[in-house]
Amino acid sequence: MNPLNPNAAPRLLIPKLPESTTTNQEMMYMLADGTGGFVIHDTNDLAGGLEKIGKELNEHYVLGYTPEESEEGSCHTLQVKVDRGSTIVRARSGYCNVKPVDLLAGNETGKALEARIASAGAGNVPVSMQLPYFYTSTNTARVAVAMEIQPQNMKFAKEKGRFRGEVNVLGIAYRPDGSVGARFSDSVKLEFNDKKEAEAFQKQPFHYENQFDIASGQYTMKVGFSSGSDSFGKVEMPLTIAPYDAKQFGVSGIAFSREVRRASDMGANLDADLIADRKPLIASGMEIVPAGSNRFKSTDPRALYIEVYEPALEAPDRKSTLQVAVQLRVLDPKTGDAKVDSGLIAVPLPDKGGNPILPVGLKMPLNGLAPGEYRLEMTALDTARKPVKSSADFVVE
Repeated sequence: MNPLNPNAAPRLLIPKLPESTTTNQEMMYMLADGTGGFVIHDTNDLAGGLEKIGKELNEHYVLGYTPEESEEGSCHTLQVKVDRGSTIVRARSGYCNVKPVDLLAGNETGKALEARIASAGAGNVPVSMQLPYFYTSTNTARVAVAMEIQPQNMKFAKEKGRFRGEVNVLGIAYRPDGSVGARFSDSVKLEFNDKKEAEAFQKQPFHYENQFDIASGQYTMKVGFSSGSDSFGKVEMPLTIAPYDAKQFGVSGIAFSREVRRASDMGANLDADLIADRKPLIASGMEIVPAGSNRFKSTDPRALYIEVYEPALEAPDRKSTLQVAVQLRVLDPKTGDAKVDSGLIAVPLPDKGGNPILPVGLKMPLNGLAPGEYRLEMTALDTARKPVKSSADFVVE
């Protein structure tokens, strides 16, 4: 049973993701259908579109009710009917019980975590972290925080026959002058049927994800988490968001992954993500789950995700000659020698213009690489032959 969909209800909030998602335009229509809106695109009649929006704002009803309490992250369907023939009703198809971005702000748990992050003491829970980022506008990016937490020291309490625990997480991005550039906080509830299930959970890394927006610049990202008073961990790493002009050809950071799954299987999780303004990493109909570590075994399943930004796609009548390609190289970080070179890989373009974001998912080529440290370099270029690059280090064990 899906805990976010306890009654096994069909997907009704956001329409089912198409089997082949090649453009974000499909996502736009899905969001419009699921939230009671409409789509305006591929038109030069801006005044007509604005008039339609204005009419909608002046001719609508607000219905409200108090829902029953539900679990965090759970989604629920809604249906609005009117007793009048020949009418079309547009209304949101449901809601999700989503958490705020900074859930612990101002409470004692959040204050205690902030103090422990600032202290020199080390935690007793091992953890690794990766911070790939993806631009949302000029000089603004969304950071996808991915962590792998070793849960051996996590604490669980037996309550009413079940073993329950809670992981509180606080992340702060500090500027060089010590001021705060961005922050997030969260609380993850864990529940197991018996001690055996809890012990099995403690034998595998606990994967945690979150997202936050931040301006271009240099930061030190510090994340602390606790599970009971004696279980604490923290991790720190530099975060550099390069300047970016949304009117220029560009490329995002690189997200490594050990797990790829069909986006159409996301179910209620997709509803919760989209309504909470979290963007899953989806390319060619597949969700690429960001890894919380850059260490891989040659036998591990592995992939990567990047976004290429091509502003020429925003023109409805874009040139048919437009082409975009990427090149993957694995380099020795000490000598710069290329160990792997994919050559140019064509990036499929949408049939219609409108969205400048091109999501790209590729397999990481680790076979044949000796254990050691490497740098993965992604180069993107378009018809104008203006290459842009992004890189990230990884380790083969």
